Amino acid sequence: MFDPREKIALFIDGANLYAASKSLNFDIDYRKLLKAFQSRGYLLRAYYYTALIEDQEYSSIRPLIDWLDYNGYKVVTKPAKEFTDSTGRRKIKGNMDIELAIDAMEQSDVVDHLVIFSGDGDFTSLVEALQRKGRKVTVVSSLSSQPPMIADDLRRQADYFIDLTSLKSEIGREPSERPQRSYAPQRRKRKNSRIDPEVAVSGHMARPNEPDPDCSLCPRLHDFALKNRDRFPDWHNAPVETWYPPEGSSAVELLIVGLAPGLRGANRTGVPFVGDDSGALLHETLARHGLAENDATPASADQPRLKGIAITNAVRCVPPENKPVGAEINTCRRFLTAAIEAMPRLKVIITLGRISHDSTIRALGGKPAHHPFSHGAKTAMGNMCIISSYHCSRYNTNTGRLTVEMFDAVFESAVRWLD
Repeated sequence: MFDPREKIALFIDGANLYAASKSLNFDIDYRKLLKAFQSRGYLLRAYYYTALIEDQEYSSIRPLIDWLDYNGYKVVTKPAKEFTDSTGRRKIKGNMDIELAIDAMEQSDVVDHLVIFSGDGDFTSLVEALQRKGRKVTVVSSLSSQPPMIADDLRRQADYFIDLTSLKSEIGREPSERPQRSYAPQRRKRKNSRIDPEVAVSGHMARPNEPDPDCSLCPRLHDFALKNRDRFPDWHNAPVETWYPPEGSSAVELLIVGLAPGLRGANRTGVPFVGDDSGALLHETLARHGLAENDATPASADQPRLKGIAITNAVRCVPPENKPVGAEINTCRRFLTAAIEAMPRLKVIITLGRISHDSTIRALGGKPAHHPFSHGAKTAMGNMCIISSYHCSRYNTNTGRLTVEMFDAVFESAVRWLD
């Protein structure tokens, strides 16, 4: 079925795959899914499609989407409409069939084998079109569920059909193994929360509206920090504040927003993007574009001198497995908003990754659906330009999702805007 020499692309209809696995009483482990198909050939792309309800501040699927986007999947979303039908039942209107079909036809120019995770009969014509271009098509769904999740026409048209039950041992996990949330999403600020107007940090200027060093607004992150203080007593292990140039926030024209501190990077050094590989790439790129002086290396905590720029994170505390949940992103946004408001000359924001992009858009009062994330894309909000980029993580650079040239192009665009 699979030739290890062929290039593979996955196209996952998120809602359809969720319904199929649920009917079979197991969950999909997307980390295992990626590894399973990487072992079958050269996995070139993995797309995940889902619709999101417009104007919804918190969605139960958001943590999954954020994780997928940060761990090798190309996530494609679009707004969905929530409505009540004639019987009074709440329903959601929105599917991703067109987006999936367009991507599949485009990728058919560079891949040999396309794997579609869906049983939707509407994809039968797409499979036929791909086969006319000489491409193999495998469909993954289920005949074992009652009723079957796979349309008969689609199953017959595909070159190969894989029943989801046969993949359970490779990509599945029992619902009982599902991670439990330690607390419910916070929909409003805590009444007893307090943000210090200024926190002085050794070697830095006083910071406006930064979290308290013992901030406990997010219980899971606070507990993780306490554990790290026991494990690594010489590390920072506290919220990581915005890194400003020597002249302070009033001199900042460009702001870089990352996801969250890395465990052995900023969480160790106390400075965003200092002490790990992603910081080294960022510092080298800044230096090439005249935005910083003196490169830093992964093995040192040396800090380059920033020139008219500041660096921060959407989430200020290191999260377990580098995966903040939606409530933590929402809670920490108050500090991102305060940082932006403290920069009167700010003209450009570079967001690294979808999570930081969406949180920045919300911090500016916008809706991510109106300013979607895409590498190298620019969007205007008032007099400010927001440029999105894939995160400069070691994973993204090692897999080729982000190259030095791609990262340079983002900063070239930012410098042109500043000029």
